[in-house]
Amino acid sequence: MQAQLSVSLDGAGTSARSVVLAAEAHSPLSLRTPRNHGHAAWVYQSSLGGGFVGSDDVRLSVEVAPGASLFLSSQASSKVYRATDARYTLNATVAAGATLVSWPDPVVCFAGAGLNQRQSFALDGRARLVCVDAWTSGRLAHGERWAFERLESRIDVDVDGMRVFRDAVSLTSQAGALAARMGPIEAMATVLVVGLPSLVETLAIQIQAQPLADPSLSPLVTISCWRWGAVIRVGAPSAERLGSTLRDLLAAPVAALLGDDPWARKW
Repeated sequence: MQAQLSVSLDGAGTSARSVVLAAEAHSPLSLRTPRNHGHAAWVYQSSLGGGFVGSDDVRLSVEVAPGASLFLSSQASSKVYRATDARYTLNATVAAGATLVSWPDPVVCFAGAGLNQRQSFALDGRARLVCVDAWTSGRLAHGERWAFERLESRIDVDVDGMRVFRDAVSLTSQAGALAARMGPIEAMATVLVVGLPSLVETLAIQIQAQPLADPSLSPLVTISCWRWGAVIRVGAPSAERLGSTLRDLLAAPVAALLGDDPWARKW
């Protein structure tokens, strides 16, 4: 299933706002565009049943025009139901002076489920990106801890046509029981920050000042800084702790980028 989303800048100066020019999606995906008090467009991905079933193959193409800003998220965690072998592909182009914040809720894979996820970002050298890719161990309340069959997630980032980042995560039971290999970790995230040097500097100081954590009690947070931006890894003892850690790190700067706080009214 192909879906397309295009965001452009409307107006000039302090009155300029980003608007959704096109949002075309077909079942099982829908794109919701709520109003907000900032200058960015907000788009939430939603699906029938709240996730992936069977052999779903969802492909979303996103274009953020020069100077525009987009917050791309989800209504809730994306469930990958039992006996599912699904694919999700996001291809995003971010033009000069544009900003994309891609921050969906974590993926939750049911026992025996499989998901192959690919995200590609093509950025102009003057574009900005914050990307959060998160997942959990599964449905703990149902006794499903790292019981899924397979979760594969790859992120590619190009800046001015040059590949600056490729990251692949493959979690599969074929290499041994995941629950034993993951230890006390119940939720994880990879965060990318591109084109925001002052934010990278602030995050590096904040993260490096934290004492070494016990992963059974507190989240583990690391940061790798590059000329183009930074990669942050988070491993947490619960989905709730992962969420609070990500918001502690990123909610304020993301709200400043968007002109409004998308987390203030979500729950």
